[in-house]
Amino acid sequence: MIKPKRFYVQADLFELPKTRRVGHYLSGMIMPNVSVFITWGIITTLIQYLRGPLQSSFLEMDRLMIQFLFPVLIAYTGGRLIENRAGVVAAVAVIGMLTESEDPQILGAMVIGPLIGWIVFLFDKYVLPKVKPGYEMLVRNFSAGILGMLFGYLSLVFIGPIIAGITNQIGLFVGWLIQRNLLLFTNLFIEPLKVLFLNNTLNHGILTPLGIEQAGDAGTSILFLIETNPGPGLGVLLAFILFSRKELKATASGAFMIHLFGGIHEIYFPFVLLNPLLFAAVILGGMSGTLIFEMFQVGLKVPASPGSIVVILANAPQEMLLGVASGIAGSTLVSFIIAALVIRKDQTKKEISEKVTKVTEIRTILFACDAGMGSSAMGASLMRQQLQASGISIPVDYTSIYRVNDDPHLLLITQNELKHLAEIQAPHAQLVTIGNFLDQEEYTKVITMLTDEQENEMIPEAIGKKLPYQKVIFLYADGVRGSQTMAVQAFRNLAEKQNIGVDVEKQPLEQLIADQHNLYIVTEAFAAENELPKGPLLVVEHLIATNKYEKLLRGDLSDVSNS
Repeated sequence: MIKPKRFYVQADLFELPKTRRVGHYLSGMIMPNVSVFITWGIITTLIQYLRGPLQSSFLEMDRLMIQFLFPVLIAYTGGRLIENRAGVVAAVAVIGMLTESEDPQILGAMVIGPLIGWIVFLFDKYVLPKVKPGYEMLVRNFSAGILGMLFGYLSLVFIGPIIAGITNQIGLFVGWLIQRNLLLFTNLFIEPLKVLFLNNTLNHGILTPLGIEQAGDAGTSILFLIETNPGPGLGVLLAFILFSRKELKATASGAFMIHLFGGIHEIYFPFVLLNPLLFAAVILGGMSGTLIFEMFQVGLKVPASPGSIVVILANAPQEMLLGVASGIAGSTLVSFIIAALVIRKDQTKKEISEKVTKVTEIRTILFACDAGMGSSAMGASLMRQQLQASGISIPVDYTSIYRVNDDPHLLLITQNELKHLAEIQAPHAQLVTIGNFLDQEEYTKVITMLTDEQENEMIPEAIGKKLPYQKVIFLYADGVRGSQTMAVQAFRNLAEKQNIGVDVEKQPLEQLIADQHNLYIVTEAFAAENELPKGPLLVVEHLIATNKYEKLLRGDLSDVSNS
């Protein structure tokens, strides 16, 4: 019995490097909701300039968004990343966590979403196959409701308190570092915890109370500058503006202004989550800022909320303005340099594209990247333009590599490092791996092949003059098709040299429908281990057996047997 393909896809996620796996889940939960963060940032910024009932209404809107909308959206997205219908279950489950909490449970939502997704996936894997035909929809709907209710209760009495306890212990540890004058090292924990949306807990729960006590004695407190320092976030956003992909530059530009003048730090968190290496940028940027603040012996008179550059400078004594500004500028510079190195390396490490399958009979072209909304969207747009200019009418779309559906008439274009996952996700799709989604020369090669194939379809095929077969098919089994892929290309190259039009492809033995008009090619070892189809058969010692292929293309069919 063949196991469901979906099982292999999900299991393979855990073979990816840990940083990529974590980065994928975190950014996958946050990036689709970036527009909501920007909306919230704009509303929060406007509140400062409103008065009366309108300000009260906007304050309530601000509270509802951060308290309820964000956790629900993030939990929904996190569940859906693993299993489509798990999104709704996760959105229901996170409500239990929000019921007894006064703090935004964004971190809790980032935990509950993937957890529910995995539970629903296991349910569908082990339980649904045992359901009688006709009852699947009923079981799916009722199971979603029951799981939502169950995990809503568990979130209320178990998961929520555990996360709150962990958060509290982290806060106590940061406070312990501050009390022992290890201020510089607090950034090792504060900056990454901020990005995990614990910024309000750290600032208002730990730094502000301690800072108020310190300011009461000295008049100012450096603790008011630790979490609210906008420098680390500004450096990351600036690096994205200058060195990132075009589709991220516009978003980063808007986020930069909101972060700088609105003081909404949450706006840059999703950008850091796109690549876990960017945690180093915000950590070292924060440490640099703290070091400069200590060197200048500066602080603020009162807490800065929100952490806007305007609010921070307004609350700094005049004689400390230079030191405060220097600390923010220094942390921005350090964060920018490190983030720029990370982003530029990420952009330039792609290799030359590798064509691995033929591109005939294409009905859909699909671009797939990690999150399915950034580079793949830009690549799809460029491909549409080139297809239109070439007069080729093929629909083009984009998605996450984890949501690709297998289709033998699909041309899947993805990045080199996702090739292995693409082959597992869509084993029968026609695959092109590419180094840089923004390199139009890569697409020119695909357009050329598509154009050539369309022209060949308009010319009477040479096949039949020398080969009495409709197709030449290399067979593979159990999803192993590496050698067959190379053989297809080798056979096609030989046919082109002899000006023979021939339709060559590879097919899985398990799904093959035998046809007497096709020629099947297998190795001797493959023939000994598998039951072969009835029809013309060419058995070779090795799949890259060019001598037999050349003999066949010359019209000599003596090596072909009819099983």
